[in-house]
Amino acid sequence: MSAAPRTDVSLILMQGSPEAQATLDVLEQDDPGLVIADHATFWKITSPEGRIEVDLKRVSEELGSEVNMAQWLVILSTFVGRVITEPDRFILTSEVTQIHRD
Repeated sequence: MSAAPRTDVSLILMQGSPEAQATLDVLEQDDPGLVIADHATFWKITSPEGRIEVDLKRVSEELGSEVNMAQWLVILSTFVGRVITEPDRFILTSEVTQIHRD
């Protein structure tokens, strides 16, 4: 009997930056199903649904100044899942993106 495939994905964000706090605030508002855990020096954000989407335009609005992808990636420590990046969006998914495209 084979085990069911995992669908959860996780992000690790470093604490202590305004960008990280703005990201957390936006993710809490946009996706209340995320599990956010405070580990003192970092935040772990997990999606049991297999998708975390960070809208950098929303993060910039929350922060009060523009944040581009290169700036935002500085606070990203690690992740578990597959990444899709767009100019203003970081998407972490459990899908095999080359196979599951619409």
